[in-house]
Amino acid sequence: MRIIQDKINEAVSTIMAYGGHGIRNCVQCGACSAVCPGVRAGFPLLCRNLIRHLLNGELEEIIEDASSWGCQACNRCTEVCPQGVRPQEVVFAFRRYQANQLAFSTSSVTSQMNLFETGHAVYTDPTEARKKVGLPEKTPTSAFDDQAKQEIQTLINNSPMGELGLF
Repeated sequence: MRIIQDKINEAVSTIMAYGGHGIRNCVQCGACSAVCPGVRAGFPLLCRNLIRHLLNGELEEIIEDASSWGCQACNRCTEVCPQGVRPQEVVFAFRRYQANQLAFSTSSVTSQMNLFETGHAVYTDPTEARKKVGLPEKTPTSAFDDQAKQEIQTLINNSPMGELGLF
């Protein structure tokens, strides 16, 4: 039992160190998963399921899963979470862990390239859809902010991810 608890503590501490500070608050209600486009698209380890695996100490068992790179950073999960977990931050913390371990599936290379080029792991141009509903064509995100994109590229280039030579 002590070994299991040590494994859980290691996984949770690791994710908290990478920015997923609210992970211990999760009660597995599923509100985050209910609104997550990535979960709806079929990525198995996002929101509640990712957090469940981490809270069970399964960090090494899931390190190769590419689901975390399917997160669109829409922040819907954080908006609806009744416990203040901030699931998007947990997902991003897990990404940071994966990146620092140079452990991500080759299927996530497209997401990595998108992140480097646009600041979004999953990106589609929203211009036309936004025009149709009367919103400004450009979203207030890194996709239309050259300085933000440059900062993201600098961070990636200076991380273990930059050593892979993908960018």
